Amino acid sequence: MNKIDDYKRLFESLPERYVVFDADSPNFTMLAASSGYLEVTGKKLSQIIGQRLFDVFPDVSDLAAKNGKGELQISLEKVIRTKQPDSTGVIRYDLADETGELQLRYWQATHYPLIKDGVCTAILQSTADVTELVLSSEQLKLANIKLDDALAAGLVGSWSWDIVKDSVTADKGMAEIFGIPADVALNGLPLQTFVDAIHTDDRERISGKIAHAVETGDEFEEEYRTVDSLGRVHWVIARGKLERDEHGAAMHFPGVMIDITSRKETEAELQASEERLRFMADTMPQLVWITRPDGYHEYYNRHWYEYTGTTHGETDGEGWNNLFHPDDQANAWKIWRRSLKTGEPYEIKYRLYHSPSDAYRWVIGRALPHKNAKGTILKWYGTCTDIDDSITELEHRKKLEAELKEERDKLEARVAERTSQLKLTNEGLRDEIKKRQRAEKKLRRYSEELQRSNRELEEFAYVSSHDLQEPLRKIQSFSDLLVEEYADKLGDGDQYLSRIQGSAKRMSTLIEDLLTFSRVTTKQATKTNVDLNQVLEYVINDLDDRIKREGGQVTVAGTLPTVRADETHMRQLFQNIVSNALKFHAKDSRPVVTIRAASVDGVHQLTIKDNGIGIDEKYLEKIFAVFQRLNVRQAYEGTGIGLAVCKKIVERYGGTIEVESKVGEGTAFTINLPAESEVI
Repeated sequence: MNKIDDYKRLFESLPERYVVFDADSPNFTMLAASSGYLEVTGKKLSQIIGQRLFDVFPDVSDLAAKNGKGELQISLEKVIRTKQPDSTGVIRYDLADETGELQLRYWQATHYPLIKDGVCTAILQSTADVTELVLSSEQLKLANIKLDDALAAGLVGSWSWDIVKDSVTADKGMAEIFGIPADVALNGLPLQTFVDAIHTDDRERISGKIAHAVETGDEFEEEYRTVDSLGRVHWVIARGKLERDEHGAAMHFPGVMIDITSRKETEAELQASEERLRFMADTMPQLVWITRPDGYHEYYNRHWYEYTGTTHGETDGEGWNNLFHPDDQANAWKIWRRSLKTGEPYEIKYRLYHSPSDAYRWVIGRALPHKNAKGTILKWYGTCTDIDDSITELEHRKKLEAELKEERDKLEARVAERTSQLKLTNEGLRDEIKKRQRAEKKLRRYSEELQRSNRELEEFAYVSSHDLQEPLRKIQSFSDLLVEEYADKLGDGDQYLSRIQGSAKRMSTLIEDLLTFSRVTTKQATKTNVDLNQVLEYVINDLDDRIKREGGQVTVAGTLPTVRADETHMRQLFQNIVSNALKFHAKDSRPVVTIRAASVDGVHQLTIKDNGIGIDEKYLEKIFAVFQRLNVRQAYEGTGIGLAVCKKIVERYGGTIEVESKVGEGTAFTINLPAESEVI
């Protein structure tokens, strides 16, 4: 079997759906279809070949009804215009089943241009093109009949050249081939007359061959072309033998001529057909292969080598199996041997090495046997189709469907349970709503009462603290007079008097701190643009004596922001925290305080860090409460109200204050003030 037969059987045997259209838009004449295409459409080859696409399969899509062109026609015209492959989207087209009833169907087509001399001459839809194979099969059959008749007839034309007289006599057949009237040719003509009728591309060569045969006596046999009186070119085989006289002189040169034009045309068509079929096989999206009856692989299309990264000849025979995933090789061999033994179609899914990705991808391999009239297998024609993406998508979809079903079942169970509960508790729910409404009303009343009480307490604290200052000042004044006028007469009473003065001083400080704490809430804040750099400068100046006394250092890293606030509040905030940082330090080290600012997600973040004695983690939640002291009064002075004031100030501006500390390693306060509306 020759290569043409191999290609023919290959395309006829493809199980995939392929159809080929002529590029004669808008007709798109149907030129060929595979058996798979005919089977799925329920059409016969005679019903579609030579027909216009939309006569056989009318486009009833909404797009075609609206614009006159459907998606299929738009894609075909695009392929002709761009000479590039194109795919349609999903197209609905209903086909009748065996009973004639229309069945809902959806299609998606991929179109590949078939290019010759830079022109798109045909379009392959989705799969292999068998048009050229079908058409050329009929043409080749006719050509073979003509050639067989010519060969059976034997002599097509004959001549006899009288060398001495230079007169060539020819019969009718030869005369027609050379475009010479038959009666003239029978009377004889000079050899040059016949030589002049030889095609110009062959004339010099044939003249030389004739001269050589006359000189040497060798048999003359050549193929060449002649041009008849109508300009038609004929291919001929001419055979002749020199005849000499008894003295060895050249006398006659008779010969016969066979017109092989049909054979040459057939060979040209076969070669062109082979080239077209090879081109189509190489441009198909599938991997195509052919084997002998015993399974020996003897042909692969170009896509096979591009896909697997192998070279020609490398996978001939049994080399193909080495490209399978090791886990799939044994099963593939088993099924392939069974098909070879039984003649049953071959189909299997396996993982094939994919060179571009250096990985194994899932493919589906199919093959059909081509048999002669006696049922003997002549060849196997097969394809490999990459389905890796489809399998991955299918597995993912199955998993999602299973998960969806499980969740749906759970949901239905919960709905049923909740519905049952809802029915049982509906009345109770109405009662509960009424109870909640009463409770909310009572809660609002309590809340209003609590707010009123808090305001009264704050006002009471403010008034009480203010009123307590007056008698306390009198105690301090009279104590000072006693010391000035009667200190030398009090004796041991001087110690008691000192204690009274100390207690009065501490009481005064405590009252001042309480007033400060109350003012944060009760006093109307005057909001202005406050530069925290200036505020800190004032605070450091106020604490200058303490800083020098302790040998301390207060450092600002970078620039502090400007905020919209009451300047007094900001001074109190920094005064309390920096003062504490200077106060609570180890006796054997000098205090160092570092202040830095940052902008984080629309918030001004201020950090004040010291190297002081630190705070045990178990007390961190208590330090912002009023009167909370973590040290004895004799070790560190203070009333325990300063940090409570700081917390009230920060919260009044919608911010937060946090603390991190470890005993012996210092403390860091982080203040977060919103950088919007009231804070800039």
